[in-house]
Amino acid sequence: MKRRHVILLLTLACHGACAHAGQPRDVRDGEIMEAAISTDAPTRVRLEGQRIVNVVGNIHSSSNCEGAPANGAVPQTAAQLATPTVNPRGDVILNCDLDKGEIYVRPVSASLAKPINLFVSSPRATYTLLLRPARMAADTLILRDRHIDSTQTASTNNRPAAAHHVRALKTLLVSMATGRDADGAQAEHMEVRKALWQEAEYTQLHRVEARALVGETYRLRNIGNTVMVLAEQEFDREGVLAVAIERHNLRPGEATLVHVIAGQEEGAR
Repeated sequence: MKRRHVILLLTLACHGACAHAGQPRDVRDGEIMEAAISTDAPTRVRLEGQRIVNVVGNIHSSSNCEGAPANGAVPQTAAQLATPTVNPRGDVILNCDLDKGEIYVRPVSASLAKPINLFVSSPRATYTLLLRPARMAADTLILRDRHIDSTQTASTNNRPAAAHHVRALKTLLVSMATGRDADGAQAEHMEVRKALWQEAEYTQLHRVEARALVGETYRLRNIGNTVMVLAEQEFDREGVLAVAIERHNLRPGEATLVHVIAGQEEGAR
């Protein structure tokens, strides 16, 4: 598994502080940000501390994306949110909320499997989004550009502890993905079938305990008749801090490894 995927997926470590509040994603002008979006429901996209004023991509159709609202509350640059009325070859349906400077996106078809590329601009930067359609509920993508964010949180003193926690997650996830035991970790190998979906064969292969963390590795095989598209959010549950999937698209008969890290309960330490 590529190292950049491990780092990306560690954003799920904020689960305790932002559970069910959307998918926070760090972004930077000129870099690609990857995330999952629902195949059959709109996904809200907003910029933390900024407004979306322009969207460029292979857009099928759009609504509410031209002109400024009657109350004049939106800066004039919001009028730049203009897209083709209908593009038969487009991949995504776009809906704009000019009052809030945010957008809603939905794949043009629930069967669309290929990633969707969008360029989302604020008055200060342009961000490249790579959105992977997946079977999941409607969600919110919260894009945060820490390089131009002028509002610093009051929790500066907590950053060293948070950085240590993320490093521990990253170290364990890398060791699981590479098959190398982390220092001080206790590993257990097994082959236990678990219930998941009717079209999936889900088998637990490893369990690793490292300090306050528990890592589990599963083999997921597509036993259905159609391509299976996976997203990390589908494996999120109470206590889960990070998820890594080695292959997001499985044809019938293909398999992938799924790594899940959760916090270890006090009584188990």
